[in-house]
Amino acid sequence: MESKWGYHLTHKADAYLDDIVGYIAVELANPTAVSNFVGKLQGAIEEVRSFPESGSLVINEFLSNIEVRKKLVGNYIMYYLPDSNEKMIFILRIVYGKRNMDEILRQ
Repeated sequence: MESKWGYHLTHKADAYLDDIVGYIAVELANPTAVSNFVGKLQGAIEEVRSFPESGSLVINEFLSNIEVRKKLVGNYIMYYLPDSNEKMIFILRIVYGKRNMDEILRQ
């Protein structure tokens, strides 16, 4: 089996993750859902570390020159960029799946 790549959450991904966990824990008052979400996210990260191209390629006019990929994590989408030179997965964003993706990717 191929060795696992490293991974890094960007500042935006980290901030979005904090917001998601805070929303589920405080607004929804559901610690079990937080635990389930974090477990699913960790599983998705481990999967892309082992198989960097396993996520769907994002087709978007704002990302025409880079190969951003996405992976579904429950009701959320994790956007990531595999860097084969560094053997690193850069997690760019983690967003609620029903948001306007074009607007998010433009940012």
